[in-house]
Amino acid sequence: MKIAPIKLPLPGKRTSAKRQGRGNRKGAAVVEFAVCLPLILLIMLGSIEAANMLFLRQALVQASYEGAKVAIRSNSDNAMVATIANLVADGRRVDGFSVETVPANISTVAEGQLIRVRTSAPVNTNSFITGTVFRNLTIDAEAVMVKE
Repeated sequence: MKIAPIKLPLPGKRTSAKRQGRGNRKGAAVVEFAVCLPLILLIMLGSIEAANMLFLRQALVQASYEGAKVAIRSNSDNAMVATIANLVADGRRVDGFSVETVPANISTVAEGQLIRVRTSAPVNTNSFITGTVFRNLTIDAEAVMVKE
């Protein structure tokens, strides 16, 4: 008696049932992409806006610091402080920038006293994306140094 060999399917071959399910998977991938794309775009735009606000904050810190360096000199006045801080802000393309010194007249401050230079700018004029949740926010920075 002769035994016939059993034919097993080869590992790389697909059966007809698997081929039928393959077309349905393409449709599912399109639906998944359509659902995930808005979320991906929201995360991407949120990241850009957050990085922009960090850049704005750093620009204000730098402008405050440079203004305070000028303010502590013995022969400085408020106009010099405002000019230097505005130059830094203009170089960083900050819109709606404002500078304030405390006390209001730094030329009368005695040696050894503290001088504060505060800078601020609104987010809505410095944002790439209009209508964000941060549109009414104003970012500010401050540098404090001792008069020489």
